[in-house]
Amino acid sequence: MRRVIVDVDVGTDDAWALLLLLKCERKFNLKVDAITCTHGNTDVLNSSRNVLRILKAIDRMDIPVYRGASDPIITPAPEREEHFHGVDGFGDLEFEQPDDSLIQPEHAVNALFRRIVASPGEISLIFVGPLTNLALCLKMYPEVREKMRDLYIMGGNRHGVGNATKAAEFNFWADPEAAHIAFNNVQCPITLLPWETCVSEHRGLDMGWRLDVLGNSTNRAVQMLNLVEAKCYSDWMMWMPCDAFLAAVFIKPDIVRDSEIFHVDIELTGKLTRGQVVPDHLKTNKENTRIVNKLDMDQFKILMMYAADHDVEQSL
Repeated sequence: MRRVIVDVDVGTDDAWALLLLLKCERKFNLKVDAITCTHGNTDVLNSSRNVLRILKAIDRMDIPVYRGASDPIITPAPEREEHFHGVDGFGDLEFEQPDDSLIQPEHAVNALFRRIVASPGEISLIFVGPLTNLALCLKMYPEVREKMRDLYIMGGNRHGVGNATKAAEFNFWADPEAAHIAFNNVQCPITLLPWETCVSEHRGLDMGWRLDVLGNSTNRAVQMLNLVEAKCYSDWMMWMPCDAFLAAVFIKPDIVRDSEIFHVDIELTGKLTRGQVVPDHLKTNKENTRIVNKLDMDQFKILMMYAADHDVEQSL
């Protein structure tokens, strides 16, 4: 059984990643041990509340939820003109307020350390928001560097194509120092799903399919996300579930159709490129990261249908 801790900044695509992982536990022999929350799409309190909403909707309140970093490690949170997922991360639709007492009192960074060192080499980590919790854990508890099984990250870019700035993807732009710390300290295998891969692969996900086919479900979490994404994607022709792409890569490794291995570092001081991923194309440094370039989108759509409780198990 593959055990995993998921770090999120929920965010609708984070919510889909969680739903996909939890719905696939039995079928794919994995177990979500815990969920840690960070700043990013929204503040860390709203992030944790949105996690509770998803867990309650699918009757999985057995999963412990931890609140983590509320700000980037060094610099203040960058100024933002808009919040794609709404200020609260769930479209500002004023869903029922969850019980904050259900959030674990232990800080997410301490929970990561405690769980990783208790099961050395057994815990995979999936990070789909800014990497602040991971970077803090690596600096506070350096021994975790050698005790993680593997690390999956959604973020960054490999061709300098950004969404938060001209040359930076949102998760790494939100805390570039954290990304730099992670890639320069982690000693386990790293899989990176960059922004450009999301851009190329989402072109096969029509919003009509998302809302009318995938969304035609009795699953209460899906029904909630239907409302949020109908608002957030009202002007979009295609659906962009970045974090769910990464969850699918973890769940079903053969969904990856093309990838490359590079040494990866993060630009911190460039006036125009702060937060940009820099792969070492010259191969002067030892490779530390597998970059995912292409996915089997037919398999991805079936996985998503399965997570939304459609009768597609025979196709998996």
